[in-house]
Amino acid sequence: MRVLQNREVQRVGSLTPRTIDVRVIAATHRDLKTMVREGRFREDLYYRLAVVEIALPSLASRREDLPLLERYYIEKFAAEYNKPIIGITRRSQTRMAAYSWPGNIRELENVIGNACMMAEGSLIDISDLPESLRETADVSATTDENLLSLEEVQRRHVLKVLDAVGGHKARAAEILGIGRATIYQLLSRMKIEEKRGAAQS
Repeated sequence: MRVLQNREVQRVGSLTPRTIDVRVIAATHRDLKTMVREGRFREDLYYRLAVVEIALPSLASRREDLPLLERYYIEKFAAEYNKPIIGITRRSQTRMAAYSWPGNIRELENVIGNACMMAEGSLIDISDLPESLRETADVSATTDENLLSLEEVQRRHVLKVLDAVGGHKARAAEILGIGRATIYQLLSRMKIEEKRGAAQS
């Protein structure tokens, strides 16, 4: 509390407090407001931490982010393990899109890290995935809404990025990590309405 309120720390064995200039970022999967009401979390601490709150949806509720996250972690672990892995097979990507990801981003990171370690070729296949994903798709994710094709997952992600940047195609291409010509080809192939930023390029 002293650190948060006064921005001071006192090192072990020291009699003089030291002023610090830091930014504190705290994360939790618990409902702190409810815990405060129930007396299970200090109210004064909550209000010192909750200056700016960002609610992050679970990975299961934003499956359109999976392709981008998968690519990021594949590049990370391929470099870390010095392996020539460049991507993931479509059937593996479909299996991962059908999974409920109860462990969210951390679980995805662990899955990709494990798969990169096990993979022998240039692409991660189902046989490289952990047993929980390899043997069967998650039962809780068998609705039509969750069993999306790779093309539909890609289409939704492109739409989400375009909406986030106000339809600016050049900016969307930069975020997606593709060339400007490529995003125009994607928009044409997926028949995404030109009204999404038709006046912007």
